[in-house]
Amino acid sequence: MYLLHTLPLLASWVAYAAGSAAMKRQASSTSSAAGSATTLTPDDADTECTNGPHSRACWGDGFSIATDFDQKWPDTGKTVPYTLDITNTTLNPDGTGDRLVMLINNQYPGPVIRAQWGDWLEITVNNKLPNNGTGIHWHGIRQLGTCDQDGVPGITECPIAPGTSRTYRFHCTQFGTSWFIGVCRLINFAARYWLISILGVQYGVGTLGTLVIDGPATDNYDEDLGPFALTDWYDETAFFNNPLARVAPPQPYTGLVNGMNVSPDGTKGKYYNATVKSAKKYRLRLINTSVDSAFMVSLDNHPFTVITSDFVPIKPYVAERVFIGIGQRLDVIIEANQTAGNYWFRADVPAGACGSNANPKGIRAIIHYDNATFGNPTSTAWDTTGANADRCTDESYNSNKLEPYWDSFVPSDALTANPTLLSVQAQEAGLTTDNRTIFRWAINTTSLNVDWDKPILEYVQEGNTSYPAYENLIDVPDVAWTYWVLQEISTPGGIPLNIPHPIHDHGHDFYVLGAQENSVYTNALSAQLNFENPPRRDTAMLPAGGWLVIAFETNNPGAWIMHCHIAWHVADGLATQFLETPDQIKVDPSFNEICSAWRDYYPEHAVYLKDDSGV
Repeated sequence: MYLLHTLPLLASWVAYAAGSAAMKRQASSTSSAAGSATTLTPDDADTECTNGPHSRACWGDGFSIATDFDQKWPDTGKTVPYTLDITNTTLNPDGTGDRLVMLINNQYPGPVIRAQWGDWLEITVNNKLPNNGTGIHWHGIRQLGTCDQDGVPGITECPIAPGTSRTYRFHCTQFGTSWFIGVCRLINFAARYWLISILGVQYGVGTLGTLVIDGPATDNYDEDLGPFALTDWYDETAFFNNPLARVAPPQPYTGLVNGMNVSPDGTKGKYYNATVKSAKKYRLRLINTSVDSAFMVSLDNHPFTVITSDFVPIKPYVAERVFIGIGQRLDVIIEANQTAGNYWFRADVPAGACGSNANPKGIRAIIHYDNATFGNPTSTAWDTTGANADRCTDESYNSNKLEPYWDSFVPSDALTANPTLLSVQAQEAGLTTDNRTIFRWAINTTSLNVDWDKPILEYVQEGNTSYPAYENLIDVPDVAWTYWVLQEISTPGGIPLNIPHPIHDHGHDFYVLGAQENSVYTNALSAQLNFENPPRRDTAMLPAGGWLVIAFETNNPGAWIMHCHIAWHVADGLATQFLETPDQIKVDPSFNEICSAWRDYYPEHAVYLKDDSGV
């Protein structure tokens, strides 16, 4: 069966087809230059071995790294509670001056939410913002059977109105590293001291935190250094900058590591630092939480052993510099085997279309050996040529990097039998300012524009299938393989933009079958695609001027958004929605209460109204 749709996205096409062949899986052994985890075969997967520094592949209670969490996961019966308060305040992370922000529990990044594989997280969000609704999205969490907990106002919920609360509850069926973000960035907040804006880029003004679900790993390490949240940083709020981005993206003046950095001139602020002991191995959880910037990340003199890509355990590989697009995560292991001292941790913004930054080589932290005197490092960066060169693309999808630990085989027949190409493009809005064209991003010639008052799940509750065109919604088949080819193309006016896009899907991770820069996808290129244990991610780069082919199985009922994770682009509509098995979608009774509270507030009592996509 093939489903044909016409979908322009922004400078891209998207091809889509559906199939139904089964996929076979098996566990595979690990190998690593940093030392292997206990090798487990499928027959060993239900052993009771204990997770520890020399046995990170183990977990216990019948689970281990050999357990494919798409097929099986624990249920501990344990609920882990958290409370998040969102407030307006100011922040001065590098000493250059205060900026207005919206923080979670008055810290940036927000608190680390941590649970164990199989736990239930129960998180109460108190909206203490005076003029903004909000919602918290749990990035990469597939929300299996709990679409209404995904936290996307206008799709899976109404916004949490000012002065009200909601509690999210979901099962940790995956393990690894991620983050949570304010999605509704609603109605507003003084974007500068003198300008009010009405936009949906809330995480760009500080509403985010990190998320760790502990589980087994594909290589051994002694200690976990926790999340390293990487971000770009602006001297104006995202609310102020978003209208400017419709002409050209504003330039961040610097970036932060775990909310810290020195000022670009080096006279103020301080670096984030972490301490290690000689001869120990450490896990670092790298997360790109930026608005617009990708990073090439490295630690001087210390190669990375990469063990996880987004939430997917992978066969370990060694790299000196790694690329991380917005929304992506890489878990890496370092070995403290160098001369005791201080070493630069670097998050460089690659040259080119990955997002400009006024301080591209100055986003740093310090890794400090405990038996050395603390100070600014004098270490030298890795060579940046060859495999280490700056780029705006993921690792080659035809290499043995990013290879999932669980071998998977994606059926190829449906894709190769002539899928439909869906265009993705930036559209001129018909307006100019200072002789420059204003753009809106669109998929299928439609810029997504959600209705906070009537989320898609409300249509589902009502049995109403008359969705407005601006919701950009695609019905996908039940329990079938779907294939999508995203292709960046020129604007209707013929302007080639050549911009890479980090594409993120809710409700699933997906298999990345191939990608190529500056190329037009044709059926003949299907021979280049990888169907045998291809990389799995929930966020992958659509290369500049090129194409990205992904596949996922429709096995999770819900309304799921797929979007570019550049905040300016999704705010201007670069997104679509998949509606999957609507008759099986479950909605918590609190859904209607939250919407009722929101409608009491908006628009009658709102100070400012929405003027972007709302996500």
